Amino acid sequence: MGGTSSLPYVSVIIAVRDEEVYIGNLLESLSKQNYPVEKIQFIFVDDGSTDNTYNIVYEKIATDNRFNLIKAGEPSKFFSPKKWALNKGIKIADGEVLIMTDGDCTMEENWVRYMAEFFMKKEIGMVLGSSPLGLSRSIWDRALRMDSIGLDALMMSTLIAKLPFTASGRNLAVRKIAFDEIGGYDSIGQFTSGDDDLLMHAISKSNWRIVPCLKKGSQVESPAPKGWAEFFWQRIRFSSKGKAYFQLDFVNSSFRLGLIFIFVVNLMVFLSQLFFLIYKDFFYLLPWLIKIFSDYLLINVYLSKTKESLDLPFFLFNEVWHALYVTVFGLIGPFFPVYWKGRKSKTDLSNNAY
Repeated sequence: MGGTSSLPYVSVIIAVRDEEVYIGNLLESLSKQNYPVEKIQFIFVDDGSTDNTYNIVYEKIATDNRFNLIKAGEPSKFFSPKKWALNKGIKIADGEVLIMTDGDCTMEENWVRYMAEFFMKKEIGMVLGSSPLGLSRSIWDRALRMDSIGLDALMMSTLIAKLPFTASGRNLAVRKIAFDEIGGYDSIGQFTSGDDDLLMHAISKSNWRIVPCLKKGSQVESPAPKGWAEFFWQRIRFSSKGKAYFQLDFVNSSFRLGLIFIFVVNLMVFLSQLFFLIYKDFFYLLPWLIKIFSDYLLINVYLSKTKESLDLPFFLFNEVWHALYVTVFGLIGPFFPVYWKGRKSKTDLSNNAY
């Protein structure tokens, strides 16, 4: 680790809504951060919680002056509620580096330090960290954890190739100057999601570098969706920006081609699985076997960097249905209403959706 004198001032921004079950764990994780107290602040923005979230955080700020709490208020019609809340926090942030996470997350004590150290290099505009889902050893959690690790592996590989592809709002950092230069969330405010990957695409269009943080201890963990219904609506939210990728002018054309390629590959794999079931000819499994091998190599390279091991049974289990769910959600996501935290949006392409 570098010396503390050159570390940047950091503002950790957390938009929270109805997180009373998990917020205590996050507060404990943040309290233990190994970072100079004079160079860090935690800003919680309550996004209209209907439970005890606000009061739990309020009790914390009375005992630790690094913590701040404000209310988001009613969002503008040009902003989705979460981006409105994050924007409120960013406006009062003193840090030269903004780190975002969610109210149900936990992290190790060096998380902030590992993310912030990258910004000692002046060309770095954004840092993306790992954010696996699933905290238990249940079948459900192990399957979804491997699925989220696959997304993190995609994040790492595409950043190395200098073609940023995905990001997670549970674990990202951005230089405030870079955030301001692109106009913050102004061009993406209406989208229900996208405080992570759409922001990444906007930063990528500028001259700032985006890098992954793969140090052991830098990842952020959070619970997996509770059952199929939560999983369905989470994936609808993730895929709801599908049409926007082809409409926003700052999205790289190479990314668009890559997105089409991934969809077509998964469609072909799904059809090959279907044809195998119909015709019982192992030849049809060849595309699927190629995908399994490619995914295995990609994820193993990623896990070698993060010093973790592959959960092989659940990797193979996910490969059975992965192509189907990528194809289905890729097709329907942009056209479904998005439900999140008790709110519904009619469409991500309308400024009047909220």
